[in-house]
Amino acid sequence: MPIRSKIEPAIVTAGEWQNPEQRLRGLLEGKSLKTNITLIRYVTDVVGEGPTLHVHPYDEIFTITEGRARFTVGDRTIDAEAGDVVLGPANIPHGYQNLGPGRLDTLDVHLSPEWIQFDLARGWNRSSLLLLADSNAGFAAEPCEQRVQE
Repeated sequence: MPIRSKIEPAIVTAGEWQNPEQRLRGLLEGKSLKTNITLIRYVTDVVGEGPTLHVHPYDEIFTITEGRARFTVGDRTIDAEAGDVVLGPANIPHGYQNLGPGRLDTLDVHLSPEWIQFDLARGWNRSSLLLLADSNAGFAAEPCEQRVQE
């Protein structure tokens, strides 16, 4: 017999967690729902734009809901399109950019009840990433910012 859940069903409306006019369209930390996942929705219409190189102390699952993206995950370059899922393992530097044409819309699942991110932007060469994405990974860099949402 299944064990009864200790949490109750809940709804978080789009208006409570999404910001329609921003690239970081939405952030819903799992701790607010007593779960161990955090959702981030990222949207951009600008080709070449996307989250800069960063790392998390937990796994992240990227779901492409619209458009195409080029991911750098460690020393790998991965092109993905709507419907694809990409895994960013814990403690491996990663980032992605809109390949275009048009909008990129992602829903990123962080396997953590809170968003913890160390930005590595100083080692990220955005101007050449779309052409030579694999040449921008695999370096050792000190985090330039730690982002812990409370």
